[in-house]
Amino acid sequence: MKHIITSIIICITFGPCYGQSGQWQLWASGLPQGAYPRIVVAPNHDLFFTYLGTPFNLGTIFKANTLKQAAGFSELPPIPRPISIQNNIVALGYNALSEPLAGIYRTDSNEPWLFRFDATTQSWDIAQSDKQPSLGAQCISTDSKGNIYVGTRWAYIYKSTDNGKTFTAIDEAAILSKDYPCYYSYIPNHPGYNGSIFGISIDRRDRIYAGTEIAGLIYSDDEGQHWRPVDLFACSTNPLTYDTLSPMVYLTRSGNVAGIGFTIENNPVWSGVDMWYFGWKNELGFADLKDSVAKELIGLPEYLIQRGQQVSKIVTTENGTLFLHSGSSSNNSTSVGIYKSTDGIHWESFNNGITGQNDGLSQGSLAVDGNRVFTATHDGKIWMYDAEITSLSDQYDDSDQIEIYPNPFIENIFFSKVTYPVTCKLYDQNGNLVKKILNQSQSIINAEELINGLYFLEIIDNQGRKIHEKLYKHGL
Repeated sequence: MKHIITSIIICITFGPCYGQSGQWQLWASGLPQGAYPRIVVAPNHDLFFTYLGTPFNLGTIFKANTLKQAAGFSELPPIPRPISIQNNIVALGYNALSEPLAGIYRTDSNEPWLFRFDATTQSWDIAQSDKQPSLGAQCISTDSKGNIYVGTRWAYIYKSTDNGKTFTAIDEAAILSKDYPCYYSYIPNHPGYNGSIFGISIDRRDRIYAGTEIAGLIYSDDEGQHWRPVDLFACSTNPLTYDTLSPMVYLTRSGNVAGIGFTIENNPVWSGVDMWYFGWKNELGFADLKDSVAKELIGLPEYLIQRGQQVSKIVTTENGTLFLHSGSSSNNSTSVGIYKSTDGIHWESFNNGITGQNDGLSQGSLAVDGNRVFTATHDGKIWMYDAEITSLSDQYDDSDQIEIYPNPFIENIFFSKVTYPVTCKLYDQNGNLVKKILNQSQSIINAEELINGLYFLEIIDNQGRKIHEKLYKHGL
């Protein structure tokens, strides 16, 4: 029987939210409590929630839809994990059908390592694979085509093209070493260090990035068939050494890379515990791939991440705002929590509004749905921040000469004093993009298909002038 968890949704009416748009809002409460919550948002806006560490509800996942203003969490049937598996869910993901995937940590290679929920039968299936990972799934990511990639310990990336029913092992270390013999993604003759994948992330152009155990970041542009190091300059004449003069050597010497995120320009932001070798105090970096330079992040406290709780998830909203959870701080407990950035380099603490237990035990609990960001605290609460509403409501720039009318509107929106062509984007009150017109050469937008309510209009003209306008639609 499914159990319904009470969900508290703030902003049932949207007026009050705009006055508090610069802070997190309580989105849900009453969920089970436990260490290291996991959340993801599927393509159909279903949010899945679970815990890595908790004495109760082992193998249990909860579901709610982010578009429902009064959504409650329903409890999915428990995962049929063997009783010998005491750990909870390590990796949480989804497929193109918006069905959840759950990766389990295990020590027996004969035990299941990954489960897929079948929405038709309302039951869990054990994922089949041509090889069996040693310790199970570590991370899960899905590209725009529906390909699923799972990083494992201690070796291989597993790929599925059938929504998680079957997986094929990719020996990315062997592929990399064959194509780039000067670059080692594992330590030769050391079977305990043969290429664990601690992080998998996919940027906006479907480039797959993998965070390795000892070799920093590698990536693939052909769905995992070939891999290359992010920094080709890390090679030297001696195949067993790295070129320490490379401006991007940090990308190849970042061990245990778990957190991988991207700016809106697809430049990676990553965490790796070995960057202390280079004097980086917070163990996170930013890489400008165009100019081939790596930079230490600014605004994060020293010793931000302990070795066992490094940043494991970096997310980016549709409009390019980045968020991470600091994990744990070794010298200042007040430094723990959420940080945000607009460029991937400069970061600021952003815990406004969160009253739950937002400490190191909440690390890794971030998910994005368009321009809305969700985070979970380990006291059974989920918080939401709407980056689109905040940015649009606060950005009234120097384009006040552009005129938009009428307001309220019924069917058509008109604008004047622009240089054509223009780009027009219309967002609903939840920050979802509902209409986009490129290279507009007319001063009218027909929006008769939209329901009544509050909208945000963005117009960028040919001179680069930009305006954001809050509009209301009223029916006849």
